[in-house]
Amino acid sequence: MERMDPRKWRSKMKLHEAYLTMQLKRPDQFTIQQLCDEADVTRPTFYKLFKDIQELRADIHKTLLAELKEALTIEVKNSRPLSEVPRQEMPKHLTLLFQHIKAKHIAYETFFVLQPDAIFINGVKKIMRQFVTDGIYSSQSEDKLLRGKINLIVSYVTGAYVESIVYWINEKYETSPEEMASSLIEISLHGTYIEPPL
Repeated sequence: MERMDPRKWRSKMKLHEAYLTMQLKRPDQFTIQQLCDEADVTRPTFYKLFKDIQELRADIHKTLLAELKEALTIEVKNSRPLSEVPRQEMPKHLTLLFQHIKAKHIAYETFFVLQPDAIFINGVKKIMRQFVTDGIYSSQSEDKLLRGKINLIVSYVTGAYVESIVYWINEKYETSPEEMASSLIEISLHGTYIEPPL
């Protein structure tokens, strides 16, 4: 893939940030000129990068989803059965998920909560679904049996993780990324209740 000129890249990122800022200030009520003023770039620069605001929005989606996918990629070839993974290592990838969301919080607040965007949310679900699927396959061992059809389990866990993102945004990130990841791993592995001592 052709590498973008650093100046163009900076302009592109400034437009991404300006778009999200404008969405928070006055959603769908701004012009390209107002967007360029907010980003401190010229109209010709905008049109060299994007044909219209919708293409800019799609590029923001694409960039965020690529970063999310990178954060959640599991190296299946180096994986071990879940029983062999040290407890402290389990939440590593999920911690990266929540760190990514916090770093890009304006985008996630916009597309998940303030103006829910079905295209973006479905993109997130697709990546999460692959992450959950890879996690199940990489941690399966002969003595562990799934509680149901794998597609049902993947859909169930994916939905729970996506709703957890919405919860975290709504609680203003009070829980740390590490704690969110650890809690989700515990619930995924052991259910919602703590077993009473025998």
